[in-house]
Amino acid sequence: MNTRPVVRALALGALLVPAALLATGCSSLVDRVLYKENHFSFDDRAALEKGLEQDVPWVPADATHITGTVSTDATNGAVLLRSDADLDPEMCAETTRLSAPVYALDGAPDVFERDTVYACGEWAVVATDDGWLGWTPNHPDEAAVSPAG
Repeated sequence: MNTRPVVRALALGALLVPAALLATGCSSLVDRVLYKENHFSFDDRAALEKGLEQDVPWVPADATHITGTVSTDATNGAVLLRSDADLDPEMCAETTRLSAPVYALDGAPDVFERDTVYACGEWAVVATDDGWLGWTPNHPDEAAVSPAG
């Protein structure tokens, strides 16, 4: 009995199944398990609040086109969104930038070109051309300036 076709089929399956899983959207599962990252996209703030386990209280009510990445253990994250609203002054205060995001998001500005950020609790936030980019954790000295404490 010739076992070569069976061995070839098994080897081909071992290569094609992972590739098919990645191509069909299972890459988010790989990101969660291997890299401990959760990539997300929400249409608006209501969907963000309903669908994201991490609290992002600084996000303006009119936010749309919300994208980002958070760690599965909720220790760090980055959020990019569109908004015409100002940040809530009872939550955020401008201060010297001492931190930077762990995650790079497509379309996000280079925060290293910024001297200041808004400290919004444990989040640091900078203005973009059409909204805001925020990341956590911020530096403890940034967090100390935030009215949200």
